[in-house]
Amino acid sequence: MKKLITLILLMSLLMNVAGCVDQVQLPIRTEEPRLVVEGQITNEAPPYSVRLTYTGNYSGNEQTVASQYVVGAQVSIQDDQGRQVRLVSVGQGMYRTTDTTFRGQVGRTYSLSVVLADGKRYVSMPEQMPAVPVVDSVSSQLKKTANLTKPYVVEYAANTHDPATEKNYYRWTAYGYTNRLSTGVPCCAFCVATKCFDRCWVPISSTDVNIYSDEAVNGNPIRGRAVLQLPIYTIGPQLIEVQQYGMTQTNYQFWKLYQQQNTRTGSIFDPLPAPVVGNVTNASDPTDRARGYFAVTSVTRKRFRQQEYSAPFYGALTTYIAGEILPVGDCRATYGNVPVYEPEGW
Repeated sequence: MKKLITLILLMSLLMNVAGCVDQVQLPIRTEEPRLVVEGQITNEAPPYSVRLTYTGNYSGNEQTVASQYVVGAQVSIQDDQGRQVRLVSVGQGMYRTTDTTFRGQVGRTYSLSVVLADGKRYVSMPEQMPAVPVVDSVSSQLKKTANLTKPYVVEYAANTHDPATEKNYYRWTAYGYTNRLSTGVPCCAFCVATKCFDRCWVPISSTDVNIYSDEAVNGNPIRGRAVLQLPIYTIGPQLIEVQQYGMTQTNYQFWKLYQQQNTRTGSIFDPLPAPVVGNVTNASDPTDRARGYFAVTSVTRKRFRQQEYSAPFYGALTTYIAGEILPVGDCRATYGNVPVYEPEGW
């Protein structure tokens, strides 16, 4: 009986406590969409492109991807000699130059102007295009990974020599092609032994933000700067192109902050996150800063053809390849709309 009374009293106490808890209504985030600018001008031949979008609206209203594209904007690039070129809309928030005579030059200063349909005007801080040294060579190394679906890769690296007379900031991107096989299909209606479309050239691009300051190596060689890994699925050539960019200091600082924001561990010791704003500002309201960046960069390129795979892992690599089960039919049916003939230029 005592146990029953005790249980009743305990349940009554819990119900009273629960009744004293107030329901908390969390405020709905109502931040207005912000302009996002992504684009650059380089020393390479035009066209130059700028993508304009809006950040998501958190007011709770339904929003489609299409509504985030900026339409009806007037976009132009100006240089320090008073010349201006207009960019035309090509859809999905992308604006592109059509004047083939307007080309970026090292040493010239450029800025971007964006006038939205509502009359708001955004301008970028003028930046001078820096020089960039050439890529001396591209090196490669066969590596074993812990990934069961692509256990062997070739890691490619850029080699260059940093100038001693100036402060340099770098960014690297790269893309390449690796071979993938299938059983193929007969080359003609009556062919039996021959087969076609059994080898595809699958493109892979770098996705990491790869930046570097010459603060610690000024005037010395930069060697072995990893730029891309291409998985190996069969013995055959791999093709790679490295792009090496010369950046301004403010552009470098933008990407450095972006890196820091994306490498947070989620611990209580992480600094509070903040929007990564760039160099584009509302001309009438300095506190209204767009996301993204309009970059003024120079670029040099280097292509490389990888043919040999001699390394301590070579025996294991050939064993792995021999055990692969090939997909049936035209390789494009498995790997998508990719080239079946070797791309030109390597």
